[in-house]
Amino acid sequence: MKFPVCDFAESEEGFYSQCASCPIESSQPGCALDEQSDGTYLFSGETPHGGVRAVFYFKNDAGDRVAKQEAVHVEIHEFDDQNLLVAILYGMVDPEGMIYLKKSDS
Repeated sequence: MKFPVCDFAESEEGFYSQCASCPIESSQPGCALDEQSDGTYLFSGETPHGGVRAVFYFKNDAGDRVAKQEAVHVEIHEFDDQNLLVAILYGMVDPEGMIYLKKSDS
């Protein structure tokens, strides 16, 4: 599958490409993510590793949660339809907003 499914970035197969540093606020139409009250971001829909939703934790260098535009690091948890964790991805964000990810071991 291709991700993100949004109006800003071109999607790539099986890869979360440009959610960090994206200029589209999650509250605006066109964003694939929905900002939650706890500071995480939720994607609902098919995920690259077979889940049905993904939770994004955007962080600064100190490990504090920050808005996606301010992120240096990202952790993405993918869940299946029974709320079981199917994948955790860890990533670094470059200045242009690309996220480089490493998938956790099974």
